[in-house]
Amino acid sequence: MQHKNRPAAYRLALTTMAAALAMGWQVSANAAASSTPSIQHYASSGSDNQNWILPAKTYDNQRYVKLDQVTASNVGELKPVWSFKISDNGPIESPAVIWHGTAYITSAHDHVYAVDVKTGALKWEFKDNPHVISFAANRGVALLDGKVYLATLDGHLIALDANTGKTVWDKVEVSDTANSFYTMDPMPYHNPTTGKTELLLGVSNGDWGGIGNISAFDPETGKRLWKFQTIPGPGQPGHDTWSGDSWKRGGAAVWAPMALDVKDGVLYANAGNPQPDFNGAVRKGSNLYSDSLLAIDIHGAKPKMLWYHQFIGNDTHDWDPVMPPILFNGKVGDKTMHLVADGDKAGNFWLLDADNGKVVNHLRVSMQYGQNTAPTLKGNVACPNTNGGVEFNGGAYDPETNMLYLPTSNECGFWRSTRNVTYIAGQFYLGGAFPKFVGPNTGQLNAIDVGTGVFAWRDHDALPMAGGALATSTGLVFTGKLDGQFEAVDAKTGKSLWSYQTGAPIIAAPVAFEQDGQEMIAVASGPAGNQQLPDQPKAKETVLTMFALKR
Repeated sequence: MQHKNRPAAYRLALTTMAAALAMGWQVSANAAASSTPSIQHYASSGSDNQNWILPAKTYDNQRYVKLDQVTASNVGELKPVWSFKISDNGPIESPAVIWHGTAYITSAHDHVYAVDVKTGALKWEFKDNPHVISFAANRGVALLDGKVYLATLDGHLIALDANTGKTVWDKVEVSDTANSFYTMDPMPYHNPTTGKTELLLGVSNGDWGGIGNISAFDPETGKRLWKFQTIPGPGQPGHDTWSGDSWKRGGAAVWAPMALDVKDGVLYANAGNPQPDFNGAVRKGSNLYSDSLLAIDIHGAKPKMLWYHQFIGNDTHDWDPVMPPILFNGKVGDKTMHLVADGDKAGNFWLLDADNGKVVNHLRVSMQYGQNTAPTLKGNVACPNTNGGVEFNGGAYDPETNMLYLPTSNECGFWRSTRNVTYIAGQFYLGGAFPKFVGPNTGQLNAIDVGTGVFAWRDHDALPMAGGALATSTGLVFTGKLDGQFEAVDAKTGKSLWSYQTGAPIIAAPVAFEQDGQEMIAVASGPAGNQQLPDQPKAKETVLTMFALKR
């Protein structure tokens, strides 16, 4: 309206300039989208063989790929293409994220490396030196609309330029940096109700006296959109499961990647152990929603819990569920069901009805002993140890075999509690001490038949196993071991078909994708971190190794 009296030539010039600017903005937006996935790519990640953009391939965490080049007959010819040395030496629990020829890998101390998939050459590195409360672990980054998102050990959420690694914005998002931090990767999600794209992120504060939560952030600005607390406050259902004011430092941290049913907008998240870890007497009750799988409706403007299933009430051994929950439609007997699989550090495997949380199947997958006795002042033995059972990378589901493949560990510990428990900011809030190792220290790769609820096979190993599993449509299962061996086994029998010594313990899950028509498989290895055994030599290097068949 402002231009109606302007000369026609002037109006034409303005229109041309506006069109040019709009085209420029569109080009810029397209360039940003091409350097990373857009939100639309996440919903179709299962059918995208050229990339691997979520920690376990898809929102449902099945960690299954439909690639046909590497088979049981030729996997023995798999060779390393290159090995990239990660300068920040430390335990690597995160899988590589792959997008159009670039692999993004994070280090233990929140460094980010962008690596050329073809050559293994470094494109850029983002160096961070966060304050570490106790241990260093990072479980990956998120890619979206030209940015790389990193959640850090000192409670920051950082957006980086995907082409350069330069910081776009950096915000402290935890409420208390003395007891709260991040170890998981942010999860991009489009909320159809609000029309907003969100980054979903759980806070890690178990063992330090904080309260767990899941928050949604605006990926453009870092602004918090909503927050869901995993410990119920006064007046909320479940609050009466905590004695006195013990809920105020109750824990229930959210450590690991979550699963998401995009169609129904249901988020499946594991809430961690209660605090203080080893003294349940000061927090009498079942301590909801610690040690629980939570199903949360996130389609609305505010999250709403649909159901929960608590695996252990009043846990006194730090036996929380920490693996990424696995969503799938599987056949149980002669009935197809919507299921969610989970596991805990107490050595239990759980198969639940994803619609209501009811138990469909329960298997003991690790050696268990003394689980009904709390730690005493003098001390006692219980199994597994805090780093035993089912660990952070969990397993994979193969729809062809209807089996779940799950690495697990057998470890025992000698536990002690303390009579008095005092919260000191920035220190462990344990009510005891982390247990000392008591043998044995072994592991196994389990194939669990969903149809029958029992083991199809078990491949035992001399060391604990925490490296996660990858299943392929050609009937292979890949997994890493604590001695550095990267192995492929037959999905139906568990027979070992190939292995390669990476030179360092593997506690990260492998990924598979296509690059220029060639199937590639990548896995990271390095120091064992929390999985380090007392008599095990410490690794001196951290590497990302890329494998392929020779052309």
